[in-house]
Amino acid sequence: MGMCRAAATIMTDLPMKMEPRAMTRARLFAAPLLSLALAMTAIGAPAFAAENTPAKKAATSKKGKAAPEKAAKTSPKAAKVSGPCYSPAEFDAEQAIRFHTRLMVIGLTCQQLGGNYEGLYVRYKKFTLAHKTQIIAWEDALIARYRKTSKGNPNRALDTLRTHLANEMSQHIAAVSTDVYCAQHADSLAQAELMSDADVVKAVTNDAVIRVSELPRCDLPPPVMVAATASDRITGPTPAVAPAASAAVPTAVKDTAGAASGASH
Repeated sequence: MGMCRAAATIMTDLPMKMEPRAMTRARLFAAPLLSLALAMTAIGAPAFAAENTPAKKAATSKKGKAAPEKAAKTSPKAAKVSGPCYSPAEFDAEQAIRFHTRLMVIGLTCQQLGGNYEGLYVRYKKFTLAHKTQIIAWEDALIARYRKTSKGNPNRALDTLRTHLANEMSQHIAAVSTDVYCAQHADSLAQAELMSDADVVKAVTNDAVIRVSELPRCDLPPPVMVAATASDRITGPTPAVAPAASAAVPTAVKDTAGAASGASH
């Protein structure tokens, strides 16, 4: 069976302890996969009354009359990002990795609880196999970026990103408890299993929500929420490892196996 390529190595302190393993390419799917994930956060973008927008105000004269249409078209363009940022394709790729990682952690973490959660990891594997071509394309988009921006192995940098995301997810699960987290998110795998490639693309490229990202988009800074500080951004092979939390949930992510990729670039 084929396994997703590039997720990073992690270790969880669940009652049933899992051995740390390095992820391999999506086209090489070998179980068991590691327990990685960060929930892709989507926060509804704030709505503003049309009459209160700068463009609307600029289109109205001091006497309250509508200004010529030409004047409304001269509003300044949105400022561009001056620091590190993603191209649109790179941004979408990171969103996809977040989405895929979220499904991983749901499958592995919740399956440990047994009962109604049995078989969740199998559903995750089915999703990965069904969409492996698109997943690999997204991974390759990030690897191409790391090849240009990272001094180390670009495959390792992608593994590091997954490790970083998994650390953040571990903190989230610790805060809400495994039982609560699984009750809220287990249905996501059933929904994902029914998604077509087009559905997955739509889910990770929806511009109607505010998205959490390691870096903003170069061409469209808002409405991205930058998730990391400058020192935490994934630009090289050194992972940011979160401190251990409660032993009842995934607590720390450790890159002990080197997070080697199964494919050379």
